[in-house]
Amino acid sequence: MIQFLWIAVCILLLVSVLEIFYPKVLHEGLVNLGDSAWWSQYVPRRGDVGLDEESEEAGYKRNNRYFAGYTDVQRLGVNQDFCRMVTTTGTSLPETFFACALGGTEGLSSVRYRTKPPLELSRDDYMGSKNQGYCRILKTDLYTFEARCNPEQDEGFGAKLLVDSEPPDDIEELLLFYRGCVFWLRFVDDMADYAKNLTITTAGFLHVEEEPPLRLGQHPIARTLEFNGTDQFMRIGDGKDLEFGRTVDLRYLRAVSLWVYFEEFTNNAQIFDFGDGAGDNNVRLGILGRGSTGTSRPPMDPSCGVNGNETTVPRAPSGAQPAQMVTPQVLMETTQANVDEYTCTKPSLFGRTLPPVQPEAECPHAAHVADLAYEIWDHRQRKVHVQLPKAMPLRKWTHVVITTTNQDAARPNLRFYINGKLVHEEKSAWLPQESGTTHNYLGKSNWMNDTSMYENGDELFKGKMFDVRGYQTSMNEEKIKKTVRWGKGLLGLA
Repeated sequence: MIQFLWIAVCILLLVSVLEIFYPKVLHEGLVNLGDSAWWSQYVPRRGDVGLDEESEEAGYKRNNRYFAGYTDVQRLGVNQDFCRMVTTTGTSLPETFFACALGGTEGLSSVRYRTKPPLELSRDDYMGSKNQGYCRILKTDLYTFEARCNPEQDEGFGAKLLVDSEPPDDIEELLLFYRGCVFWLRFVDDMADYAKNLTITTAGFLHVEEEPPLRLGQHPIARTLEFNGTDQFMRIGDGKDLEFGRTVDLRYLRAVSLWVYFEEFTNNAQIFDFGDGAGDNNVRLGILGRGSTGTSRPPMDPSCGVNGNETTVPRAPSGAQPAQMVTPQVLMETTQANVDEYTCTKPSLFGRTLPPVQPEAECPHAAHVADLAYEIWDHRQRKVHVQLPKAMPLRKWTHVVITTTNQDAARPNLRFYINGKLVHEEKSAWLPQESGTTHNYLGKSNWMNDTSMYENGDELFKGKMFDVRGYQTSMNEEKIKKTVRWGKGLLGLA
């Protein structure tokens, strides 16, 4: 017994010496022994906080739009520390920070290990490897983005940001997408410009829901930006006056990449139109007319009939419906038509819904594909008009890239990609000559601002957009293919 007492006294003396002369060795009862500590596998996870967002302690709310998961902050060799972004509640000035609930510290505060203010946020965040801490892609210069980290320290995350020289593959791919980017509207679950250059306004209550994030298993799914074709469009600029010419210079716009989905081919609908009005310094991409018939077949319009003349059985509850054959006796016994009842009630017999007698047919007037047109105007003179016949299908997500092939400042070649495939090259084309434009729209044509005595004018875009980017550098085929693959994953098409 005396021997064990002496051992206990020695351990206490050792702990006291370490606490006095090497305080960073001990932290909340856990000894920092490195990755080889044999007992680290037995360190329990916190039972009071975890993936369930409702498990946050009082006074804090989790922000699910950022990283949340188990990692190894204590450097024990096992992922037992739960880290996430939280915001204080019940205060006049809410504070947002990144915190970790350390494994093996049950009963202690779950937000003690945290980042120090101020904290620059980024949706492209992750936990770095090799004890690099909490990392994310941050804008470091006008057109420069880097992966920066708050390093892991004994008392919390360090305030000084360090560059992550070996980011994971998905972050490396995002850094490739950021390279040369002047605007990036993802429309996954917000309407922010991830290049942080645009000022955005909308009409018709156009918006993207932010919460809760949509997920398919562990993978996020984009909500996308949906236009109703009636009164919704977006106007953008690089300042409060909603004009281009400061950080977004159209003279150096060498590539545009976007996903588009046409719900309906409204007349001359423009995906984007940057200009100073109708036929004045315009850079525009849209369809011609209301589309044309083609081999691509959209979902059936239920208002159409067979061959355009004959009609199928109408959909319930409109009109007469096929009913199961029964005898009058059965009807008398099983419905309110029973003559033995002394009260007269309303009919209650409804026919059973059956498939139409004839298969549904195409509307002869419905357009299934549309010609895509790209134009560049120099003041009142149209310099470029490229028409891609039947390039845009109806009710189908389509990826479009328009990019220069070289650094020619005057007459570069233009390449057009549809869903990652080269479909056309325009030799010795043109670049925009005006650096700043005053009316820059998504989903609206500048021609709609002019009053005209002519009918059949341009109409608003009706459909959805996703992942709209502008680059001051060309996009090569590798970057285009990675962009298409990345977009398919978020759209659930992969």
